[in-house]
Amino acid sequence: MWKKFAGLSFVANGFCLLAGKILTESGLGNFILLYLLIFYAIGFLWSFSLGLKKKIVPTKKGVLIGAGAGISSFFGSLFLLLALKQVPGSIVFPIAIGGNLVTVSLLAAFFFKERLAVRGTLGIISGIAGLILLSI
Repeated sequence: MWKKFAGLSFVANGFCLLAGKILTESGLGNFILLYLLIFYAIGFLWSFSLGLKKKIVPTKKGVLIGAGAGISSFFGSLFLLLALKQVPGSIVFPIAIGGNLVTVSLLAAFFFKERLAVRGTLGIISGIAGLILLSI
């Protein structure tokens, strides 16, 4: 089941960013906040209705974690779309996505004591080097 949700997340997040890029490129950048509010409201309503259908009762901790994740995701998307208004997507997207991977890897190592394998460390270093080369 997790593969299905991971795949849906991949597609939905990609669609959100692609649609935001289209929005800014078409001169409708002033509607970014409204766009994100609608996009995230639809996601919330879909999740809420699925929970009702499956009779899932969330715990207080689960609601707080979900709300925190949703709010941070909302602001991450907002800042990314605001950056797209000023910088080309060929620079913004690799930095934003690469930054997510580095941040998650480092936080996982710090909070959950996960060890990065040599290949993972080399991948992060290669990603940072690629970002530097893209911005030159």
